[in-house]
Amino acid sequence: MRNLAYTARTAIYDPRLDTVFDYACLQGDLACHGIILPEGYPPRFAELDALAAALDLAEWAKVRTPLEQRTRPPQVGLALVVALPPSDELWLHEAAELFQRIVTEPSGSRTVPIHWAIHNADINCHGHAYYGLRVFDAEGRPGHRVRNFIARLRPSRFGTEVFEGVDWPSLVWETQQAYFEELGLELVVDPIAPAPGLHLSPVVYANGTIHNERTREQVLRARQQAHTANVAAIEGSPAELIEILLRGRSSLRVSELERLSAKFFDHPAERASKVERVLGDDEIVTMAENGAEKPRYLTTRRIHVLLTNAAQLIDDPGQQHISTITARDSASLVERLARHYFTGNYPSHPLILGHALSDCEGTALALAAREPFVGTIDMAVTGSDSLLATGRRRDLAFRPGRPVIVPHSERIDDQRLAQLLLEAKKHDVQLIFGHDQCRRHGIVARRLAAYAADRATPNSERYERNDIERLLRAGLVGLAIAAMADHGLLKFDHGFSRDIENPMCVVACQSRRRMRELADAIREQRVRSKISEAPEQMTTLRGTLSLSVGEWIVTTEACNAPALPAGQFARLVAVDRSVSVISVIHDGEIKKIDLDKFAAIRSASTLTIREARGLPLNMRLVVELAKDRHIWSSLLLVARHAHAELYVDPALATSAQELAEIAGRSLPGALPHEREMKPDSNAEIGKILLALQSKDPVETELFPEAPVAAPAPPQPIHMEERIRGMIASNSEGYRLLHNHVGHHNPARQANAAHILGLSNSNLLKALVRFLADHELERPRDELDDLDLPVELSELDPMRWTYGDIENARYELYTMAIPGSEWGLKPPLPPRNMTPVNSADT
Repeated sequence: MRNLAYTARTAIYDPRLDTVFDYACLQGDLACHGIILPEGYPPRFAELDALAAALDLAEWAKVRTPLEQRTRPPQVGLALVVALPPSDELWLHEAAELFQRIVTEPSGSRTVPIHWAIHNADINCHGHAYYGLRVFDAEGRPGHRVRNFIARLRPSRFGTEVFEGVDWPSLVWETQQAYFEELGLELVVDPIAPAPGLHLSPVVYANGTIHNERTREQVLRARQQAHTANVAAIEGSPAELIEILLRGRSSLRVSELERLSAKFFDHPAERASKVERVLGDDEIVTMAENGAEKPRYLTTRRIHVLLTNAAQLIDDPGQQHISTITARDSASLVERLARHYFTGNYPSHPLILGHALSDCEGTALALAAREPFVGTIDMAVTGSDSLLATGRRRDLAFRPGRPVIVPHSERIDDQRLAQLLLEAKKHDVQLIFGHDQCRRHGIVARRLAAYAADRATPNSERYERNDIERLLRAGLVGLAIAAMADHGLLKFDHGFSRDIENPMCVVACQSRRRMRELADAIREQRVRSKISEAPEQMTTLRGTLSLSVGEWIVTTEACNAPALPAGQFARLVAVDRSVSVISVIHDGEIKKIDLDKFAAIRSASTLTIREARGLPLNMRLVVELAKDRHIWSSLLLVARHAHAELYVDPALATSAQELAEIAGRSLPGALPHEREMKPDSNAEIGKILLALQSKDPVETELFPEAPVAAPAPPQPIHMEERIRGMIASNSEGYRLLHNHVGHHNPARQANAAHILGLSNSNLLKALVRFLADHELERPRDELDDLDLPVELSELDPMRWTYGDIENARYELYTMAIPGSEWGLKPPLPPRNMTPVNSADT
């Protein structure tokens, strides 16, 4: 109850203790919150105080030992903290939707109540989720405790151990990247670092005290060690670096490599050189999709060969040893797999493999009469020596005539699944893949399983209109496009111009130039049809804006006065040109917008894919598709909207089959053989320069060798990127400051006090404390451990404004001036005197 009151920034009364947990004073950073209830829960649980009281009472009813005699307190729920994209990348309602997808993705999460909240704190935007660990019935009575939820515990010879668990970094990465793709945004989630640091320290609570809590020095040392290991990985073998970053995927975006380099190197030229060195390596393959000029993806030659060979086995028209069964949910999938196995006259003792043992449980139970052997793919093919030894003890060997069933192939990464395919081909083994359409994999990762399901699945099943969105999210674009063609949602002609004559039609496309042309045509048609008045030219702080009374507008940023979130639709009802004020209807009330203060609006006759997702379902939507970059997001938008059609430019595709092939190649997770191998031009130039520099330096030396520099001051690892760039541009001042207050200087305490007294910049003061190894002045609260971990924050106690950065930039610059009041460099000699050369004396 106390934890929920804290994350919701509210007050909750605890009748058991007769006390109020009040954290309403912290509401300033609460952006939004809500409760996710499974079906059949009492409606009163939608109120936070009722849910909190029910969770507490259900757990206390099971307590028999007094708290002071227990080794640990009762576990009421599970708390989760996730860093979210900032407001300039995602609007608030989009961040809320993304966070709810993340917290409901783990298996079993939809059977328990979940409270979620987003804190738009000064440090960073982040979300809190609190999972209740008991199931309730329709009357609110508590039932069994949920076991094997986030982590699965199994007995072993060493005691109870965690054998399976949620890989939160990968889950958050994939969910965010797929969501960006759905919105049609060209954003890339930062890759997981080669040597990821620990975000949360393991803390043991026993007998009312905290044990093994890491000290600040230990935390800083661990971060510096992780920083050193990551820099060494980037500067090491390019092939090893890329295979670490792939983490089972088939390819990587070049922009992900650029984001990784930006994390650990300050100067733009140094970042670019690190990236070009990797792209120019002989073991790295760069690729472009659908004839693009610049490569956007890369992988290693080994992975390229591995995935290409596996895809050839799937595409082989004569192959009969791979069968794929796909179904709408896990229960239907198990039923279909069992029916396929029993009707196919397969022998007994099949081999059932999965990403984890829990993936095999349902199928093993359904085939219990055939006495199956159960294990993981790592135990049978891809694991370490110890796991392969475990597989041999379980008799998981591949033998001719012994069928292999993979019930949830969509949960297995591309590299493991490719190795399984080649191993099965080597031993002439029959493979039966299961593919669960409820899993949202196959768009940015785990593409090989969806690729097999799209091609090896019989097309006899006819999918309904409501099934198309599920197929698209599962990566089955071929089946989805065929279903869309059956339901008449695709147009492959030039009839688009006739449809915009419908005055109530809204058009979605991604080309800004095309949007302006269509907006003018639609506005002219609406004025001619007397639906809206002639447009008026309004002068705003962003330039001239054409608006017509009666038309719909959309906000592209959030407005505070009046309250209009970003991405909202409103109807324009009045225009006052004399004072640049318009009146709109939003949420049933009239709101006035002063265009001299807020002008982030435009006509809603043409929309981007991101904006069109918020349209009312009763409005007619036409989506224009002219480029391959946003095929999947356009298809998904049409599938989500009840009255939508997709018009495909004939220059892009002329049939559903052709569109399906192009759509598969355009996905971020597309397999390497679907893309064109194309070298990076900048990397090729860099290889030529290196070859020239490796020859006789007397004849071909291009640049003088850089002088040997003194050891650099420590990296400010808390700093966000723009602050680190500011420091890089004033490296001389930063070096002098480090020499003056660094821990190697015996007089650092007095020097730091002197600098802190002279500085007017809070950011520079934080730098001084960092270099002097002082404890940062950050107030601590007893519930701070439940809030955003300091490891996820960008810097100290606040987000620095541009003014703070400019003040620190000026003070660092003046530190390098000889004779300044900072006293970091000796004063300049008098002009009438010649400096004495120490070598002459």
